[in-house]
Amino acid sequence: MIDPRAPDYENTPVSPRRPRFSYAPADATALPVVSIVTPYYNTGAVFHETARSILGQSLQQWEWIIVNDASTDPEALAVLAEYRGRDPRIRVIDHEANRGPGAARNTGYRAARAEYVLQMDSDDLLEPTAIDKMAWFLETHPNAAIVNSWSVAFGAKEYLWPVGFERGNELLMENLAVGRALVRKSAHQNAGGFDESIRGGMEDWDFWLRCADQGLWGVTIPEYLEWYRRRADHSDRWKDWDGAEAQRRFQQRLRQRYPRLYEQGVPRVEPRWPRPLDPVRADPPFENRLAKRGPRLLLIVPWMVMGGADKFNLDLLEQLTRRGWEITVVATLPSDHPWMPEFARYTPDIFAPANFLPVCEHPVFLRYLIESRQPDVVLLSNSEFGYRVLPFLRAHCPGPAWVDFCHSEQPHWKEGGYPRYAIANQDFLDLNLVASQHLKNWMVTRGADPQQIEVVYINVDPDHWAPQPAVRERVRGELGVSGELPVILFVGRLHPEKQPRVLVQTLLELKRRGSAFRALLAGDGPDRPWIEEFLRSNALEAEVTLLGAVPPKQIREYYWASDLLFLPSQCEGIALTMYEALAAGLPVVGADVGGQRELGTPDCTILLPRSDEVTEIQQYANELEGLLRDPARRAAMGQAGRTRICAQFSLDRMGERMAAMLALARQRKEALPKPAIPRRFAQEAAVQAVELARLECLADELWVQRTAVQRQAAVAAQTGQSVAELIHAMLPEVAREEVNYIESSRAWRLVQRVKRSPVYRWLADVRFGPGWDREDPYEDPRKRLLRIVNSRSYRTLQALKQTTLYRWYARRKHGPEFRRPLFGDGKR
Repeated sequence: MIDPRAPDYENTPVSPRRPRFSYAPADATALPVVSIVTPYYNTGAVFHETARSILGQSLQQWEWIIVNDASTDPEALAVLAEYRGRDPRIRVIDHEANRGPGAARNTGYRAARAEYVLQMDSDDLLEPTAIDKMAWFLETHPNAAIVNSWSVAFGAKEYLWPVGFERGNELLMENLAVGRALVRKSAHQNAGGFDESIRGGMEDWDFWLRCADQGLWGVTIPEYLEWYRRRADHSDRWKDWDGAEAQRRFQQRLRQRYPRLYEQGVPRVEPRWPRPLDPVRADPPFENRLAKRGPRLLLIVPWMVMGGADKFNLDLLEQLTRRGWEITVVATLPSDHPWMPEFARYTPDIFAPANFLPVCEHPVFLRYLIESRQPDVVLLSNSEFGYRVLPFLRAHCPGPAWVDFCHSEQPHWKEGGYPRYAIANQDFLDLNLVASQHLKNWMVTRGADPQQIEVVYINVDPDHWAPQPAVRERVRGELGVSGELPVILFVGRLHPEKQPRVLVQTLLELKRRGSAFRALLAGDGPDRPWIEEFLRSNALEAEVTLLGAVPPKQIREYYWASDLLFLPSQCEGIALTMYEALAAGLPVVGADVGGQRELGTPDCTILLPRSDEVTEIQQYANELEGLLRDPARRAAMGQAGRTRICAQFSLDRMGERMAAMLALARQRKEALPKPAIPRRFAQEAAVQAVELARLECLADELWVQRTAVQRQAAVAAQTGQSVAELIHAMLPEVAREEVNYIESSRAWRLVQRVKRSPVYRWLADVRFGPGWDREDPYEDPRKRLLRIVNSRSYRTLQALKQTTLYRWYARRKHGPEFRRPLFGDGKR
């Protein structure tokens, strides 16, 4: 999986550096869910890479139709011969004469047995889960005819391509949607197939518009699931793809061929909005039984972001895969999952269902994964949704053992947070694992069965964190830290439970007392805007550096560059950052909460009891002030902490303990079977889980919108903020929504139709010069919105909408609450 933050274009899906999962069909004769169609013409040895990426798909119920378009190269024919008869799922069809890629694809479509057809070129690659995700998308979005994904270009040119069908009418001007796509066979038939006369390239662009002309359109999954092999110059093979005159002539032919699209625009696939009490299907739409060679785990997490629980999940993957386990990871919350590439270092079998499924399909998708992968154990790690659908999954999937892992209680969230869910679901779980003895005691006092709870300390790899003096000096130099100036480090989410406000107020108190220091804050979260303003208003920006979310590979360098860890948490189990700091030789000043004292002893940590905010700030400042002035004491505490980690809390010990606990869970499942769960109850549990997810998502969205509007309105009212300043302060997502609202309005479409008329285009060419109507598909939506609201067309429309006649009409049609323009007449 590509990491967008640091792309490695050589680590392709078939690279030996990639982790493997033994994807193989339990029954190679099962009916295909997907037919893969690949035109083949003199491809050669590179085809082996394409084949490996197909054979290594997580969805194994496929057939692969390779259409040999009369290849002439002996080496290419020899390569193709290796796949004739190799696998009962592979068929090679030979054209007697070369007819071009469009004809080859049409031949493949006619031979396809499945309703879903994957268009795959003979030199490109797919991520292992690509077909799985695309097939589930089409199965759950009946109004979509096509699905593709973001693309990675590799080879002669390297770049990321995070765009696709969502660009709508922009595809009339440029082929922005990649051709490696899953298409309904019926859509191909209704569109009349590929134009076989197009032999110079870009036949896929024509096919997209053919589909659009029949009211058929696609959606792009926001993940990099396909790799497109780039040549230095494609025009040597595809004459119409020259980026110049031939390509412009091709676009003109499309305009002549599909005039209705260029007048009215392409269709749109409306999103499937969740409804109250959405029905949840019980049975998966298709099977995908995989053969099994060793132990497997299904890990259900909320997301893949920076955090202690998430780092433990990564460490668990590393430990178990070293011991021969194959692991499937499912993240149940909507997120951009910035740590997904880190998880992909250990397993390719990773799914974020919110990227390709409506939430009402999440329960049955989890059932599908369990029945497909046949895990020995299903482990829930901080997933509310996982707990809520547990009755549904357990009722339908009695095979695996069911385990959860909790890190800490959360007194101010849902009466204890995840451990409360663990107590409530003990009847559905075979084993509860917790990160501290403190948490086990907390659960037992609230009614949990102590015989079902085991403690597993999350631990850390002392070798990985061993101090590196040379790196320390380099990083301190990069940060501008002079001499032996002590550095205070905070690592964690900028969230109220970590008390970042107490943190920065303590730092301000240290500055007032005259202490010299530098502070590094690694992490992000909802409190960041408040912290940024606090640092500005109190002149702390020279002493405090906000690092934002830091990748795991980089975070340890900040530990090595620091002198102590400060962690004034509201609640913890045992903070992973405490393990890391002690392993890196840093003393820790923090809160005496949760199980912190099970790890931190007085010779290596200073843990203070919780109190009111003012008292905590003074007490933390007192302890930090003493440590900042005593480097010898800091060094002694750091050495004591590292010695303790090496002796009792190594990561290998955690791996051994977890492997033993998973085996224990299997034993308990057999020896102490749980009562059967009634199917009707299980089904209703799934419906209610989906309903709660819908309501939580709606509440979050409304809160964000409310906060953003209030903030923008307040700033504008106080400062007389201009439209340009207001737009610049917007989130790009908010600006894009506003652009979409304007451009989809009937009035704006009418204006654009006028601008496409020959008379207007002639006048505009004379006044503004050729190319006046070209648009940058990568333009920042805020800049695009500003251009629109400052345009004469927009101001004219808004002036018309302020007239008495229009307002009377709008109230008659839309009611008294019809939407007002966000920016008025655009003049201010």
